[in-house]
Order: sequence, then C-alpha cells, then structure tokens
Amino acid sequence: MSPATKSKMTTLRFKDRIALYYVLATAALVAAAYLVVFGVVHHRVYLDLDADLRYEVAKHRQEVSLAGRTIRFAHKDEWEEREHREVQVDPVFIQITDPRGQLLDRSPNLKGEQLTFDATPAGRVPFNSQLRGTAIRQVQVRLAAAGGGPAGYLLAAISSEAAQHVLASLRLVLLGSYPVVLLALFGGARLLAGRSIAPITQITAATNRITRSNLAERIALPPRPDELHTLASAINGLLHRVEQAVAREKQFTADASHELRTPLAVLRGTLEVLIRKPRSAAEYVESITLGMHEIDRLTHLVEQLLLLARFENHAKSLRRQELSVLSCVHEVLHRRRADLSAKRIRVDVEDGVSATIVSDPFLVDLILDNVLANAIKYSPAGSTIGVALALGTSHLSCAITDQGIGIRPDDLARIFDPLYRSEALAHKHIDGTGLGLSIVAKACELLAIERTVASTLGQGTAFTLVFPMGGAAVPDGPQGS
Repeated sequence: MSPATKSKMTTLRFKDRIALYYVLATAALVAAAYLVVFGVVHHRVYLDLDADLRYEVAKHRQEVSLAGRTIRFAHKDEWEEREHREVQVDPVFIQITDPRGQLLDRSPNLKGEQLTFDATPAGRVPFNSQLRGTAIRQVQVRLAAAGGGPAGYLLAAISSEAAQHVLASLRLVLLGSYPVVLLALFGGARLLAGRSIAPITQITAATNRITRSNLAERIALPPRPDELHTLASAINGLLHRVEQAVAREKQFTADASHELRTPLAVLRGTLEVLIRKPRSAAEYVESITLGMHEIDRLTHLVEQLLLLARFENHAKSLRRQELSVLSCVHEVLHRRRADLSAKRIRVDVEDGVSATIVSDPFLVDLILDNVLANAIKYSPAGSTIGVALALGTSHLSCAITDQGIGIRPDDLARIFDPLYRSEALAHKHIDGTGLGLSIVAKACELLAIERTVASTLGQGTAFTLVFPMGGAAVPDGPQGS
C-alpha cells in the first residue's frame, strides 16, 4: 500500500474504515468463490460435451469398415441421416482422412468445409475449433489397419455454441454482479459498523461533557457485558480516580495555604507588636526568638512540600544499592538522640537477623526517620519504643511500636493524606505539619515497600514496613539504644 493510499485511509471515518477493510477482505473471498463456481460449471459443461462427442465417435466408428488400407462405410445411407443434413438439430460432423490427413470422405453437412486435422497426440484429445465461424468441439480417432498400422483417422465434431453461450452468460453475470455485491456489502457493512460504534459515540459525547467542574458525572454503562461495557467501566473508574485526585489536590491546597498562612500571621503579629513602641532588650529577644521559631517552622514546611513535589520524578533517579536496615535504624536514632534524651525515651532494638536489602538509601533513611520521629513525638516521657526486625523468605519486615497516644480508628485511613493530623486541636503542644506520613507513603510506593499501621487509642501505635529482600542474612543478637 502506497503512502498516498495510507494517507487517504487515515482520513476516512472509523466506520468507513471498518466497512472498507471488511469489503476488501470479502472481495477476495467473493472473487475466489466466483472463480470456483465458473471453474466447476466450465468443467461440467465440457465434460458433458466430451461425453456426447465420444458417444458419436463410437457410434460412427462402428459404421466404418476397413479392407486393407481402404476405408469405407458399411451403410452409405447413414450419410443421409437428418443429423448430417440439418445444422439446426445439434449436428454431428464426420470426416475420414488417410494417415497423412488427406480427405477420403465427409458428412454432407460439412459441404465444402473440412475439419482441422492434427497428426500430433494433442489431436486425440477433444479440443475447441471453428467451422464456418461456429464454435465446435472436435476429436480425432485413429483407424487401425489389419497389420496394426494406421489406416486413417475418423474426425468427429459437434457444435459447442450452446456451451459457449452458457459460459459467456455465466461470465457476464459473475463480472456484472461482482461490483454490485461489493457495493451492497460496503453499504451493509457501513450501516452495521455505524450501529456497532454508536455506543462509542455516546461514550465520547459523555466524556466530552465531563470537565473539572462536574467530575461526579459518569458514563452510562451499556446493557450487555461486552467490550464496550468494559471500556465504559474503565473510563468510569478513571474518572473516579481523577475525581479523588482533584479532591485531594483541593484539600491539599487549602491545607497548605492554611499552614503557610499561620506562621506568616504569627510573624506579622510579632513585628507589629514590636514597632508599636520601644521594647526592652529581653522583650526584643523573646519576640525575635518566636519569629525565628516560626521561620524555622515555615522553612521545614516548604522543604517538605518541595520534597513531595520532587517525588513525582524521583522514580527515574532512584539509586539502588545494598544497605542494612539495622544500620539505617541506628543512624536515625543517633540523629534523634537529643529528642530521646529530652523525653527519657528508651528504644529497644530487637532483631534476630541483620540482613541487607537493595534499595535507595536516601528514601529508606527518610522513611525510617519520619516513622521514628512520629513515634518519639507522640510517646509520653519515660516510655519505650520497640524496633523489631524479622526475616522472611523474600522480605525483611521492620516493626516500630510506641506507647503513645494512639490513633482513632476513623483516622487510620487518612493519616497518609498530605497535611492531615489526627485530632490536631487536642494536641496543639505537639509540633507537626501533617506531611511526614505523606512523604513515607510516597517513598514506600516508589520502593515497593508494604506498610501497615495498627493502633489502639491511648495505648500506642505499631507501624510495620515490609522491605523486598536483597543480599544475604546474617544472624545477630538483640541490641538496645
């Protein structure tokens, strides 16, 4: 197919392309069927014609007598039969020749004409010829002399005009009906294709009506559970996910605006108080310290927001390497030693194995840091945090358990949403932005880490991370921090 043809094909409507492809495929099948029909009829017509011709040869051969090399008819009056005198009644033409093809005798209906003599073996097979502009079917039979040599040949022919007419009529009908059949097939296929893709048109129209302002609208499902039903269901599922994403985006924007506005409002209020009248050095120090605290809070919030934004493209830049989860836990606890000391919290690391995994060290450290920071933040003074590592057949699990305030069952499904804090008003003394667990969820998704949370209000929370395995496991004993 040429590029120009391909270009034209792509400009056709979808239902026209379906109809055209169907017609092209059907055209080949119809052409093959027509050829088979014509071949069968052609074979049958000539088979019957040759049977009649052989019958006439056998009948007239019995009337021929041989005396040495002389050929004569036993009953000369047979030459006067009606079939030899009248051309209109399926005439039979008979001719006798010597071995060299010289005419010896012929039927009266040949008049001054002669049948075509062919001394080659091809002449012994029925073949088509012409006699006075009329189509005939001809064959020649060798007449053997007493010694076994050829005494001459008997040539017989019958008219094949009727057979030629039948074949010509059939050829005309087939050739004439071929384009008509193809046009009818194209029209029918186009109509059926139009009806078949009508639900797709409806789905397209419904999809075009759905915008950001009406994401709750859904596509009506076709009544039959076919491919179109599956397509509509898939689109509805996609719309549901998009609606949820947009809702989360709106909620995130509102929460982020609120979180950013709060420290800015505190800074503005503090500065307004300072400029109203002269203050003592102690008051200036106190206000500046408060302002710096709000700036730090704002900086931390912005950094976490930027980190969440970078996660969208971080999958392409993962730097996987072999690392020890146990070592990562101890590194995080070392960084958090000041917070642990201030609240007199003990961390018991109970691990039966020290195993390595293949993962991104930055993200693994980020996950463990946020989970342990939450455990420290929400644990009461003098409590204990447990870290337990367990090795499975294809994974390494890390369970971090605290004795903190716990999470309400209704809030467990939302703690990974950006800027969401469970009962934030009831715990105003606990700093936080609500982004830590969102960062954990994104990082776990990138690294294919399974995460589960179990919590009992007022008793504590257990956070379990299941890392895909990589590397070898080495037995080790329990440690404490």
